[in-house]
This record gives sequence, structure tokens and C-alpha cells, in this order.
Amino acid sequence: MKKIFLVILTMFCKFSPASPQVVLTEIMFNPAGSESDDEFIEIVNLSESESVDLTGWQISDSTGFDKIIAVDEGLVLDPGQFGIILDPSYFENSNTYDDLIPENSLILTLDNTTFGDRGLSNSTPETVSLINAAGDTVSRYTYSLGNAMGFSDEKIDLVGPNTPENWADSKVLNGSPGAPNSVSPLNYNLAILPGDLKFTPETARAGDSVSLTAVVRNLGRLPAENFEIRFFEDQDSDSLLEVGEELGEGCRFEQPLLADDSVTCEMVYENIAAGLHLIFAKIDFAFDQDITDNLAVMGLLIGYPPRAVVINEIMYSPLSNQAEWVEVVNLSSETVNLQGWSLSDSDTASRSVLEDKLALPSNSYFVLAQNVSLLDIFDVPDESFAVLKNWPTLNNDSDTVVLYELTGAQMDRVDYRSSWGGGNGIALEKINPHFASNDSLNWSSSVVLEGGTPGKRNSIFAESLPPETTLQIAPNPFSPDEDGRDDFAIISYQLPLNTAVVNLKIYDLRGRLIRFLANNQPSGSQSSMVWNGRDDNGQRARMGIYIVFLQALNAQSGQLKTEKETVVLAEKL
Repeated sequence: MKKIFLVILTMFCKFSPASPQVVLTEIMFNPAGSESDDEFIEIVNLSESESVDLTGWQISDSTGFDKIIAVDEGLVLDPGQFGIILDPSYFENSNTYDDLIPENSLILTLDNTTFGDRGLSNSTPETVSLINAAGDTVSRYTYSLGNAMGFSDEKIDLVGPNTPENWADSKVLNGSPGAPNSVSPLNYNLAILPGDLKFTPETARAGDSVSLTAVVRNLGRLPAENFEIRFFEDQDSDSLLEVGEELGEGCRFEQPLLADDSVTCEMVYENIAAGLHLIFAKIDFAFDQDITDNLAVMGLLIGYPPRAVVINEIMYSPLSNQAEWVEVVNLSSETVNLQGWSLSDSDTASRSVLEDKLALPSNSYFVLAQNVSLLDIFDVPDESFAVLKNWPTLNNDSDTVVLYELTGAQMDRVDYRSSWGGGNGIALEKINPHFASNDSLNWSSSVVLEGGTPGKRNSIFAESLPPETTLQIAPNPFSPDEDGRDDFAIISYQLPLNTAVVNLKIYDLRGRLIRFLANNQPSGSQSSMVWNGRDDNGQRARMGIYIVFLQALNAQSGQLKTEKETVVLAEKL
């Protein structure tokens, strides 16, 4: 039995002939259980060969002295053996440490009802002393406050001094009564400490290469050899490192790594995709006695390409009791996860974050809204909009809308003015999302009846502008006799203008105005209208030839475009 005690102890401490044989090693002054039953003090015999008889020994907390007495196995502390001194009331009222105390530990108690006069204080640091039968203090330690409930003060190097630097809060709940301390160095312990997993560069975009670096430290007392470091990406976010998630071949180290020394493993992650990557570094070492520090994880944020997602439509001045909203569109060829993206107005320090995981397919639209009231007017699918908390209220005269990606980098920005368009329940629409976002000529008012097109292609969208004004009519001739064939003339036009105010009039051959189809109507670069063959009074026009006259004015540029075409109104013979 003595050999077993000695082997356990030599794993956790170095011996010094000048050290006292029996020392304090752990103090539980703020237990998770009962203050009256679950306090304890731990001691250890550092001798390699001699047992110590604890008869007449005492424990003091500076307010009282308590004699150490036996429980079942006497008072002889063997070489390398831990002794655990428990409250006398523990044995009848508690079992907190029953499964933690090893069988080879010596269980002890006191001849008093508790430690000192009132137990170990949680509000005032007390000095605990271990006094031998001759009245000599052989070990003394003043414990520190601030421990979480159930975490003891433990000695790190058992033969070292009782200074604050050589004591620490236990790493485990309820401490390590009667067993080697959780904070004591092990013979074999490799670790990746916080901050030892790094990425270079710290900011990167999709398609870049990133260097992954992990520093492995030997925290044990003995050299470590034949260990491996591997990198993983937790692709399914289940915290399980599975087949197919390993990155590269890792690093194999066969030469000994000395105590207090470190080694670095590095690999290059090439052509990395945009988004959040959970990168793990893992140590594989067969002899490691503490594997809790063998794994490190860090989130690697990779930015999306510039203008992957852009602002496409802004409702900055909705109708009363309606929501403000901003529409974005994915211009990239890949699906973009919008989780963690954010929006702000001109106050860029205050951002509204999109918290839910949202996959936006290529060439798809998504609406960020102040509240759900936009559904009272617009038909937006559930998967195409989200309500943002802390919405950045937009000004009606002028403001800024900024879209940020997950990394916090600015993805798009619009510094709009009311003169660009929109207002009074009409959205400000972009003519083409691929064109510059801060070009006033790329924006104008929505021309649909509802006042906007959230979740859909903009009403004023133009792929490219034709060089000339065109006016087409079909069918031509047409016969509005209500027989179901060719009853309406479809008048279509294209303009070499982004936006315009349109007049469309129909005259007879004598120059008399028959029908005013569009009177200062907002329009995009192309549109269509229907003539049913009737005049402004609702009467059917006579059979004959009519002139369709188009007039379009762009107020910003001052450009005026006109075009005319003839249409034949026919009747059956």
C-alpha cells in the first residue's frame, strides 16, 4: 500500500529534503453544499519513506485550535499519502465527497463541532495552520477569497512555498479531496492554451488562403514525444470531429518536447469559402494525463466578395402606421448566409443585427423590415423577409443606409436624398442593382400601384437602355368588337432614359385628341399600356387610322423624348 501512495505522489510533486514532511495542500472554505458539513482541509505526507503519526496534531484557523482525530483507520499518515480532514457532522449529514475520496486516502476529523470557532470564513481570509504534537507550526497558508462556490484553494507545487502564486482555485467542482490536486503539474500534459490557435491574416475574403497556427505547450514535468496535432473544420456545427472534417495531414512530432517548452504546427487553408468556419486544433498524445486542454476552437470569419449583396430598394417614408424596410439582392453566384449581417443608418456605431440563419440564393431578394406591417400592403413570402430589432429609423429628407457583412465590413452603402425619388408611401428603387449604389441617376420612385416591390424585381428595372425611343403597337390593325379576337391594342415603348414622366395620347387624322391614356405618369425605361378602342367619354371610336403620340421627360437630366406611330381600328365587313 505504501508503494501505491508514493507512486501517486511522485506524479505531482518534486521532493526536497528541506521541505516539511506533512503540509497543507487544499482548503475548502466555501463548499457547494452545507457550510456546517462540507468544509474540509487536505494534508499530504511528502516523505519518500517515513510515516507520520498525527497523534496530538492540531488545525487552527487563527480563531481556534482543533485536535485532529481518527475516523476508522487511525492517525498514521503513510509516505505519499493524502489525508482529508472533514467536518465531524459530515459523516451523518452529507455524502458530497464519498465518490471523490480515493480508498487509499486517510480520512480524519476534529474533536470539535467545526473548524475553529465558527467554521472557515467566506468573507474574511483566514490563516490555516498545521501544528505538530510538539506545538510547532509545520505548514501555514492564508487562503484567498473570490472562489466560486464549491471550488477550493489548491496548492500547485506541493513542496513549494505557501505563497499566493503557488496556490490556485481548483479546476473541478468540489475540489480533489484526498487525491492529487487538479492544479498540480502532471508528468505528461500537452496543452493548447487560449490564444495559441491563430489565423493569418486575421481578415480575409472568399478565395484567399489563410495560415492556421497552433502552439502546443508541454505543461508536464517530463519530456513528451510521438504526438500529433491536427486541424479540423466543424462543418455541421455539432462539435464532433468526424471523418471528412480533417484539414490536411497535420503535424507529427517524434522528438522529445521538453518541459516548459513549446512547438508550433502550421498549415495553409487554401481557397477558403466565405462565412463562419469553426476551426479546431487537436492534440493526440497517448500518455497525456489531462486531455481537457488538448482541444482548441476558434471562429474564422471569411468575408464575402465586394458587392456580393447590395441594397436594392428603400422604403424610407412609409404611409402612416406602416413599416420602413430595405430590400437587398444577392448578386453573387453563391448562396449567402445572412446570419450576423447588420444594417445601420448614418449612425454607423449603432447597428441592427440579423440574428437568424438565413440562406439567400443567388439572384434572390430579401427584405429587412422594421415590423410586420409591410405585409398589410405587400405580398412578401415568409422566407424573403425578417424583422430587425433596434431598427435604425430613416429620415425622410436624407439619410444613409449601410449594409454590413458578418465580419463587420461594409458591404454596400447608399446616401439617399428625397430628390432621388420615393416618399409618402412610395419606395425608392434602384434601376439596376449592378450599377453604382450611390449614383442618384440609378434610383427613382417605384411605379407600381402598391408603392414598392419588396422581394421582387424592381418596377423600374432596366437591363440596359436602348439608344433610341421605340414605340410598338400590336395587333395592328385591331378590332374592338368584343368577339374575343384582337379586341385590344397593346402599346409598348422603350426609352433611352432610366426614369421618366410619360404622356401617351391618341389623335385622329384631323388632329383631334381622342384618348389621353397616360397623363404625367411615372415610368421606368420600358412599359406597356392598353387601348380598348374607346375615347375619353367611353364611346367606341370610329373605324380608321389613329396616331399614337408618346412624350417622355426625365426631370433630373432635362431630356425630352417623343415618338409617334399609327394604329388602325378596324371593323368586320
